[in-house]
Amino acid sequence: MPLNLATPNQIEDSSWIQPGKALWDWRVHNYKTADGFIYGVDTKSYLRFIDFAVEKNIQYFLIDANWYTKVTKGHFEITEKLDLEKVSKYAKTKGVKLILYYDRHKGDFGDDELFSHFASLGMSGIKYGFMGNNVSFTSDAIQQSAKNHLLVDFHDSPVPFTGMERTFPNAITREYCHAQQDSRKAFTPETFVKMALVNAIQGPLDMNNGNFDLIGINKGDRLKGPKKKNTYFSTVTSEVARTLIIYSGLVCLPDAPESYNKKADLFEFIEKMPVGKWDESKVLSSEMGSYISTARRFEKEWFVGSVTNEEARTLEIKLDFLEEGKTYNVTYYQDTEKTHGIENPEVYQIKKGIVKKGDVIKAVMAPGGGHCMWIRPTIN
Repeated sequence: MPLNLATPNQIEDSSWIQPGKALWDWRVHNYKTADGFIYGVDTKSYLRFIDFAVEKNIQYFLIDANWYTKVTKGHFEITEKLDLEKVSKYAKTKGVKLILYYDRHKGDFGDDELFSHFASLGMSGIKYGFMGNNVSFTSDAIQQSAKNHLLVDFHDSPVPFTGMERTFPNAITREYCHAQQDSRKAFTPETFVKMALVNAIQGPLDMNNGNFDLIGINKGDRLKGPKKKNTYFSTVTSEVARTLIIYSGLVCLPDAPESYNKKADLFEFIEKMPVGKWDESKVLSSEMGSYISTARRFEKEWFVGSVTNEEARTLEIKLDFLEEGKTYNVTYYQDTEKTHGIENPEVYQIKKGIVKKGDVIKAVMAPGGGHCMWIRPTIN
């Protein structure tokens, strides 16, 4: 209702505003690959991200903090390890769009010049951080971004801007929430369900769901991980489901390309999701703090994601939203009997089958776990 009551689109030509998925470097720093490469804020790391984005048809790459060391009026001092111009040109040749973070903590570039400067760098979007409590600035920043053909993703307050994505659709998402691992002492499977049922009402969330290297993150292998080791409670199947449950025009994926390649069969669900293009969405069942099951349709395909809190749970999902008289192929992405959100988070299984309208699927989920289905019509 708030979205439908908002002022209609004020951008005359909004064809440049394209929703999609984004790789994101912030949580990958210090990740060491099997071939000895260590990710950081540098040119080589960013070229690897871009290559993976091309391989998996991911539209954006989001470069977060530390790409610059100091900011003064009208000037950024870029870290010596990063050739931003080279990265920007490489991304353009590969058809990958870049979104660049601005942290006002490090100094004031000047808001009047900021957005046009980001556009001159070849950026397609800006992630704005630490903007202070100037509420009117939210609207001003969105409009300045629109004038410069920039998507905008707010890192922090004032937000929320309920309904704003209708008026200025370049306001594609916001990270002002208990994003994945940010409020690490507060983030639990129970908290996620609550946020899906409360915070997400206010509009799209950049929640950074989709970690696959849960064991490594819990061990402290990253620069940015749980403050207390082995407290990140989730399963890889739950991580996949969360990318669907939380609506966003920009789904920012927080893990390393190599982590996704190791579980490419599971990443398939994320890869196939048409982010921001949904024709229909349904919350099939939910209970505050306990579980939620969400289905979204694009054309004739359905994507279904379910998660539970810290308790193991079985949900009965009735496929009464499918068309009568038709059969569908389904791929199930599931926890196993051995999966556990802390003790064994990376075990999963994938199965396939045939379903029809009215079938009831039992979604069996481990503690902190999840369940996904990709449903598409059979070819007759």
